[in-house]
Amino acid sequence: MSRLFYIMCILICLPVTGIISPFFQAGALAEDLAKWPVLTLEQTLKLGLEKNLNLRLEALNIPIARESLKAEEAFFDPSLASSMSAQAQKTPTSSSVSGLGSGSGNEFPRTNTYSGDIGLSKKFATGLDSSLSFRTLGNTTTSSFEGLDPQYRGFMVLNLTQPLLQGYGTRINTTDIRIAKNSLEQSSFTFLSRVQGLVADIETAYYSLAQAIEIYRYRLESRQLAHQLLAANREKFDLGMIPISEVQETLTALASRDEQVIAARQQMEIEENRLKDLLEINSQDPMEIQRFRTEPLPPTRSDLPTLEEALPLALANRPELEEQRLEITGQEIRIALAKNQTLPRLDLNATLGLNGFSGETTGLLSDSPLEGNYFDSIDRMAQGDGYETLAELRFVYPLGNRGAKARYQRTRLEKRQKTYAFKRRETTVETQVVDGLITVDRSLERVEVAARFEELARITLDQEMERLHQGLSNTFRILDFQDNVIEARIRRATALGDFNRGVAALFWAMGGNLERLGIVYNADNRTTNSD
Repeated sequence: MSRLFYIMCILICLPVTGIISPFFQAGALAEDLAKWPVLTLEQTLKLGLEKNLNLRLEALNIPIARESLKAEEAFFDPSLASSMSAQAQKTPTSSSVSGLGSGSGNEFPRTNTYSGDIGLSKKFATGLDSSLSFRTLGNTTTSSFEGLDPQYRGFMVLNLTQPLLQGYGTRINTTDIRIAKNSLEQSSFTFLSRVQGLVADIETAYYSLAQAIEIYRYRLESRQLAHQLLAANREKFDLGMIPISEVQETLTALASRDEQVIAARQQMEIEENRLKDLLEINSQDPMEIQRFRTEPLPPTRSDLPTLEEALPLALANRPELEEQRLEITGQEIRIALAKNQTLPRLDLNATLGLNGFSGETTGLLSDSPLEGNYFDSIDRMAQGDGYETLAELRFVYPLGNRGAKARYQRTRLEKRQKTYAFKRRETTVETQVVDGLITVDRSLERVEVAARFEELARITLDQEMERLHQGLSNTFRILDFQDNVIEARIRRATALGDFNRGVAALFWAMGGNLERLGIVYNADNRTTNSD
């Protein structure tokens, strides 16, 4: 009766095995994996640097900052201004000179004036404001008072205003230019930081996918071992050499390993999608539906820097630190300007003007030394027949000057904030370097231990298989020893993945991951390999 019960159990279990097996054929899955094209780390990094939209966005900040610098430098460019005008007037007069006035018919004389001017103005880095202008005008009138009609006038005027306290000096007046240059340098370091960060993220994701693929392979191998053991146990059961419980135990282990294969494949697909996201592979990209695999995880290496070597390199090379140093420099420029603004306003104003005058004589002046045409007025202006000069000192000081003093104190406090932020960033960088070294060192130790464990587990499994062939072991022990071998290999793959991710993190923390990978990158989205 018990024998019949065992046979019925087998008949029930075998169809279930037949249903599960076609979906999880380990050999077929491994064959599919082998057909996927290999994407090397170099190809992956190049693809990410070319396609990543966040990097393209950041790259645009450099030409934007460059144009901002040009705009600030243009503040000292000279300006040209010109104008032309025509004016007509008709005004009443009550004068009785020479019988003019009421009843004379000339109570509303008309005057027409035509003028034109052109001038250059320029601001100098010392704070000097200058303008040189030339103006000419001519007018005609019906008034009987004028001895010259038409009349021509020419003026040449030079105006200079030089601050002596507030607003004086090249350092003060080029503040916006120096800040713009500082911002341009900052944008370059910010971009470099984004490149290094993206490369580190891609490299980390690449190694995570490589690890997931390796674990998936081991899970497939584990399931294949269970299949082989099941086939052997069926033959033995048919021959009456083992009880049904050993077949059932194999089926249970196979179901468990099926679940592990599914979980490993799930993790592999998640890591693949994470890498695709960094590479900006979207639903419209042909690579979205294409499966690919990585190169095997690189082996361990011992030529890594010590903390004493890595930390100075990190503090000198990390672009985030350079960016914050420039931020402090920019704040010092603002402090100098704010301090200057607390001074009184003392300006020296100077004006030098030349003018010339000519016209055609009327009845009132039969003979005049000013008689001449338009060009005579220009000639007389050039000879300095008429001139004007002005020198003036102008002093302005707001009582209390609270606004300027408050702005000065604010900029000093803001510099203190930026200094604290810089010191905190240095501490963070040091922590990142230490963490990278710890990850590398401990992962290296784990790789070595896992390799020893794997070798011992493999030897034990081989010995137990020999005992099984001799009838001295059973399915339970074989499955257990198989699990030991697979878990040892997975531990080694995990430790090796951690090691390579640790190396990537360490060189990123040192600011040297681009050089390590032979990458030269600029804001024009060109990548080259220096190897």
